[in-house]
Amino acid sequence: MLNPKKRSPPTLCVQGTHSQTAGPAVVPIVQTSTFVFENQQHMLDSVQGKSGNHVYTRWSNPTTKSVEEKISALEGTDDTHVVASGMAAISSAIMGLVKGGERILSSDSIYGGTVHLFNEILPQNGIHVDYVDTDEVADALLDSQEKYKLCFFETPTNPTLKIIDMKQVADAAIAVGTISMIDSTFGSPINQRPHEFGVDLVMHSATKYLGGHSDIIAGTISGSNELMARVRSAAKLLGGTMDPFASFLLDRGIKTLSVRMERHNANAIYLAEKLSQDSRIKQVHYPGLPSHPHHQVARRQMNGFGGMLSLDLDSDLAGTRQFVDSLDIFLNAVSLGGVESLASIPVLTTHYGLGEKILSEAGICDSTVRLSVGIEDATDLLKDLLAALDSLNT
Repeated sequence: MLNPKKRSPPTLCVQGTHSQTAGPAVVPIVQTSTFVFENQQHMLDSVQGKSGNHVYTRWSNPTTKSVEEKISALEGTDDTHVVASGMAAISSAIMGLVKGGERILSSDSIYGGTVHLFNEILPQNGIHVDYVDTDEVADALLDSQEKYKLCFFETPTNPTLKIIDMKQVADAAIAVGTISMIDSTFGSPINQRPHEFGVDLVMHSATKYLGGHSDIIAGTISGSNELMARVRSAAKLLGGTMDPFASFLLDRGIKTLSVRMERHNANAIYLAEKLSQDSRIKQVHYPGLPSHPHHQVARRQMNGFGGMLSLDLDSDLAGTRQFVDSLDIFLNAVSLGGVESLASIPVLTTHYGLGEKILSEAGICDSTVRLSVGIEDATDLLKDLLAALDSLNT
């Protein structure tokens, strides 16, 4: 019998690490808030964690536990906790691991919601965040006189697809005793597995590629048993609980993750190559292009370059809005990672309300368009984009 631990990612996506047993082929939805015990001693054993039985769905649930085990297998970590959103995953990890008076180092190119959390909520709890250029994260950890409790970064970054050397950052964090944490949403566990490079905690907005169908909000955080015990404790008290039915949908989505990512990867590189030759576009941001400044790093640490790409149009904000509004197949919507293609303007959506300095440091301008490339026909997608570009000249 093949060791379940040795299964490849496509097999893990479908069947996880479970060996074949009699019973349902699909993980059942345990739609309950509470669990019944024979007597108080059995309940006490469960409350104290001695039996492994579930007590209350805010703490744990069989449907959610099943998908957590599958994600841990994909990421190569001891444990995974699934919560109600990507932001719940980030906040639970930070509140469980960082105390008031301690500091966080973060790359400057990250999701806008994370920036708002770091700048508006964490300081109220005595936690302060210092930002550094994406190319300087490892050096900043090694050279700073400041002792950082946690180092947070994204790769590829949202929305300009910058790449950070994961092993370099993980090694630097280990050297100075800092916990490393990555938002790996744009990569997915099919294209990259940060824990293999030494990153302590791997976070996903499971709303995106893991779910894959734009029908759930979910977040995951994966890491060692030691760190995850603290994260789980904080998450239980913060209350960002995943509903069992959403956990079921997440598990169902992951079953097709591998085949979906193959199409996302293929469509995005096709569009990136074609659009990079169009003079109406100042720059195409995609790590699969040899012209990308971090292309060689991406090749070393990624198995595919993902379905996200960004364009800097040769236009102003008004023209950029006209371009997005003229798209037909690309839907005018935020979010990403679903089977359908989406287009958004970061300064009006994901990074709305951030100052010019923050936007500039992240490489975002008024003419930046973020494309989440779906699994439709690639030539149809290209025709849609070219027609929208043509509309700028009419």
